[in-house]
Amino acid sequence: MSERVRVTVEELRLKNFRAFDNARLRLSDLTFLVGRNGAGKSSLLDAISLMQEAVTDSLENALDRRGGLSNVRRMAVAQNVQSGLGLALCMLVTLPGRAPVRVVYGFELVGHATEPFRVIERLATTATPGGFERTGTYFDAPGRKLDASPPEGNLVLPLIGRSDSLWQQILDTVRGLRAYALSPAHMAEAREIGDRTTLLLNGANAGDVLKALPEGEHFWLLERLALITEGLVWVEGDAVYGRRVLRFRQQQGEAIRTLEASNVSQGTLAGLGVLLALRQQPTPSLVLIDEIENSLHPSALGILLDAALASCGRMRVVLTTHSPEVLSHPSVTGERVRVIEWREGTSQVFRLNEETQAAVNEIDTVGWMLRSNALWTGPEPETCVDDLFALDGAAA
Repeated sequence: MSERVRVTVEELRLKNFRAFDNARLRLSDLTFLVGRNGAGKSSLLDAISLMQEAVTDSLENALDRRGGLSNVRRMAVAQNVQSGLGLALCMLVTLPGRAPVRVVYGFELVGHATEPFRVIERLATTATPGGFERTGTYFDAPGRKLDASPPEGNLVLPLIGRSDSLWQQILDTVRGLRAYALSPAHMAEAREIGDRTTLLLNGANAGDVLKALPEGEHFWLLERLALITEGLVWVEGDAVYGRRVLRFRQQQGEAIRTLEASNVSQGTLAGLGVLLALRQQPTPSLVLIDEIENSLHPSALGILLDAALASCGRMRVVLTTHSPEVLSHPSVTGERVRVIEWREGTSQVFRLNEETQAAVNEIDTVGWMLRSNALWTGPEPETCVDDLFALDGAAA
């Protein structure tokens, strides 16, 4: 992405996706998602992954990995021809010397569960000339001369992105979405060496990503990881017979020992995964980390939350959590919290109500409120207008 242009992801919109009927997740620089088990937090992670896969690989493959459209479309409408699954991202594009441009990009999939679906894809923008509209094999880009034949069952943006600088920025932004459910067990495995610099969802290629980090970012990561694991002096991705292994060096008494990943704690590996997610190159447009507290001591959580706060000027950062310790960190303000709840047969997104937001302070933290069952939400869930691609109210 060009250094002269900044694209900020402002919100995610969902229509009939898994248990979500109509929802919008408006993002702060650092957003905390809170909710009971089964409320829908993992579905938000999957929505972000699906959008990213759909423009990086293909929409068909992204759906097939999830068992097809019928497996991700909300169950209550799976047999309704008129109801479609929809996902959209709202973004703010800041160009030097020009007014910011607001953009909404996404797609809807309409059709019977047992028949091929029809793709409705749109990029709406306040820029002139604007975006494009696509319905099935029909394509129109008002104000432009562009002949495009949208592929049935797949998206057109990856094919036409290079024809317009703004479209390319949006394509890069959607491709830069990253969602993580990090697994220390997978990180400890010795994988075949790859050329990937992008961290996988479970963190399994951590060694490759660490190897590719610029020196300054490597030392930034090491400085924080050493605060999590006492005596740690170095970590690297090393090559052994065509496989990439993580090696750690730790001060033990007067000696420095070299340890394989299988010989360090899960907390060390989990901390490494979070830090790699935040500092990997190229810089993502959004990073979502599921249950950041997993395998970590409360003292380590503060270090990682400080790291997330330091990174949210580079990208949007979203953290899901069940932990009162996480929600007691100073970075957790009332404005940064979103509550996911299961109500009336659907997953819904809420902000905290104004009184609860105003009550958050050093003593009455969000974590304390969670323990006290006092996280009162606003009266209405966050929902979209009828038009998934509407520019009105797109700001976070």
